[in-house]
Amino acid sequence: MEDRISGRQVGAWGFCAMSVPAVLTCAGLGWGWVLLGCAAVACYLYVSGTLTNGAVDLLALTQEAFGKTLGRAVLALGGAFCLLAAAQTADRASMAFPDQTKALAAPAVILLAVLSNRKGAQQAARACGALFLLLAGLYAVIVLASLKNAEVRWMAPWGGARQTVRVIPAMLSLASLRYLPDRQGRTKGGWLGALTLLPAVLAAVTAGCLSPRLTQQLELPFYTVSQSLSVLDVMERLEPLVSAALLMGFFALESLLFASARAQLERVVPEIFRTPWGSWALGALTFGLHFVTGSIGENAWALGAAVCWGILPLLTQLIVAIK
Repeated sequence: MEDRISGRQVGAWGFCAMSVPAVLTCAGLGWGWVLLGCAAVACYLYVSGTLTNGAVDLLALTQEAFGKTLGRAVLALGGAFCLLAAAQTADRASMAFPDQTKALAAPAVILLAVLSNRKGAQQAARACGALFLLLAGLYAVIVLASLKNAEVRWMAPWGGARQTVRVIPAMLSLASLRYLPDRQGRTKGGWLGALTLLPAVLAAVTAGCLSPRLTQQLELPFYTVSQSLSVLDVMERLEPLVSAALLMGFFALESLLFASARAQLERVVPEIFRTPWGSWALGALTFGLHFVTGSIGENAWALGAAVCWGILPLLTQLIVAIK
């Protein structure tokens, strides 16, 4: 039987990948605006998943919608942006270890992504399917331990609508799941519900423990929360748990973006990226790009995410549905 990626594996992969922007971006924002942004992304993913009779393979649909030449150009644009996003993810992987040596974080997550995708995305999907329970358990422990220190008055909605604009591009990276090769089955609604609620929960708990004012001033507020937690009335340093959870999330997100980039670029330049060494070539390119992604502004990333993960996939499906 052909080895394919199931809908459950896709959901688990998306959950693990989503944990990175949930901690690094959403935890420092007002939970109400985080909830609104995540709900918008979940609605987009649901609506786009119902088009074209529920077809999930955007690789084939892109060329069907735009034709061979223009379709390859669209895939090249999407693949290039996913590659840049993978390089940025590798560059940010050092944030999993804010108090320790950071130099090896980027090459480590890139190497893991290359190895997990060397023979196809199925290996990474199986790995994330196994990591899901562990990652969910780690965050459950951290959140439950944090609730004891949370002030209800600090958990009131705060922030402004601009925070939603920061949430949506970060969460739209999950649209890369639609470009995974050998995928079957749509993502269930339960996974979309988790996408909507869990980042907002992290944001509410973080503000409740630190206060909204302090949360806005810190680069990694959720990590700061873990530095003063107690389990069973004993003070514990839970930063290693946060670092471990973030590292697993970075692996999931990096492997997702890497797999999506390779799948799209294989359709454009098969003589390079479909070869046995194509994965290593893509990994080397990702490593080189991670040195320059820091110079790309936040607005440029938001525009790229809106076009490559929002507008183009939706336009592709609308054209196919009309045809």
